[in-house]
Amino acid sequence: MRDSVLGYANGWYRTERTPEAFLEAATAVLAKGFKAFKLDPFGTAQGFISREELDLSYAICRKLRDELPKDTLILIDVHARFTEIAALQAAQKFADLDIYWWEEPTSRDRQETVHEVAHRSPIPVATGEMYDTVGQFYTLAAGGGVNIFQPEPMSLGGIAASMQVANLALAHGSHIAPHQSGGPVATAVCLQLAAAVPNFLIQEHFDAFNDPWTRDLATWHPTINPDNGHLSLPHAPGLGIDLNIDVIKHHPYDPDAYINVHAEGWEKRLGRRDDTAKKQPS
Repeated sequence: MRDSVLGYANGWYRTERTPEAFLEAATAVLAKGFKAFKLDPFGTAQGFISREELDLSYAICRKLRDELPKDTLILIDVHARFTEIAALQAAQKFADLDIYWWEEPTSRDRQETVHEVAHRSPIPVATGEMYDTVGQFYTLAAGGGVNIFQPEPMSLGGIAASMQVANLALAHGSHIAPHQSGGPVATAVCLQLAAAVPNFLIQEHFDAFNDPWTRDLATWHPTINPDNGHLSLPHAPGLGIDLNIDVIKHHPYDPDAYINVHAEGWEKRLGRRDDTAKKQPS
């Protein structure tokens, strides 16, 4: 369907939560060739958010919108923080910032809440990264209001299940934008989907901001075209990559590499650790 796909950066804002610090970090993102990025400006808010915290969150995004090129796409990840009313209040406050989408605006406990927000939000709503069956996307489509589906191939069951979601979305008049916060294998999977899916919208990309050693895990990584912010697609057989087993063995699975977005300092992405945990790269 295409030779490249628009990508958006994530994992780039490991910085102080101020408008100036976020602008500096975002400027570095654009310098890498991206034309789009995603952020969660809401600190540790859960359920509701204070007026002071909402004002700061808005100020961060206002700074980015005013100081960066006008064609920069800004995506907001709400990380399922809010009740319906809080999600709508925040969306209305951000409505003048030309936000590309409003991701997971409400709790994951009940899917119905996302429809309530999506039907009334001034910003397009995206969701689906936590779904682990194709049928959940059928229910999402039936509920209406959401036209950006975010399957996560790693938890949904791989390429075949993700293609089923893409076809379902196509019949619904919607697009897919796969969630991808893993490593180079997950990246290759999503880019194979981008090559084949007609209603593919945009691809999340963490790889450029992961720890440097992660680049040695696989033999291929997409390049970023600075002219249009597109990611290249793999061309080799299979997923288009080979694995470096020695590097993988040197960086075993770390059960503490988990982010709690309601904990202070989560933006630094240092994982969840205690005094007895063995510290490893996260």
